[in-house]
Amino acid sequence: MHADLPQIESCLISDKRRIQRALLEIIAIRLATSREALDDYASKTLLAYTADPDAIRDTIEESLRELQRHGFIGTDNFGNYQATKLGKAIVASSLDPEDGIFIHSELKKALQAFVMDGEMHVLYNFTPVHDLDGVAVNWRVFWNEMQQLDESGLRVLSFLGLSPALINKMYATQIRRSCD
Repeated sequence: MHADLPQIESCLISDKRRIQRALLEIIAIRLATSREALDDYASKTLLAYTADPDAIRDTIEESLRELQRHGFIGTDNFGNYQATKLGKAIVASSLDPEDGIFIHSELKKALQAFVMDGEMHVLYNFTPVHDLDGVAVNWRVFWNEMQQLDESGLRVLSFLGLSPALINKMYATQIRRSCD
């Protein structure tokens, strides 16, 4: 109750993805589209009171270049920023730009070899994109399921970078570890 309060600071400068996400959001909803409006927006955040103004300008400039490089924003004929379809999709999905890039590239790959004659494509599209720390794969169950796959399912498995040989190896390794 008598302890000192911790120092309050903006999270926008601590992580590049956060400032990029904030800039992408305000551009996508057209709250600010010119460089002056973006600077005005930044001047009204906690960031403006906790960081060096030159560092803020540099971070905004770098973030805008990064957003343009990844195809999230572009400029119109008047030099104003506007969100692309991909940028708007990332804002609507609540993903940060880095995860959006990953998911977009995975979906583009999936479109090249999308297999509609089975249910494996659904499993692929709904698999979490983040590592699930602490989750151990039961390779016996995986192996049993693989044995039941038809040609379509095996093609999807191959597209994901998994071969029957790899699954057999992982299953055998798991069996050896459990016997030790």
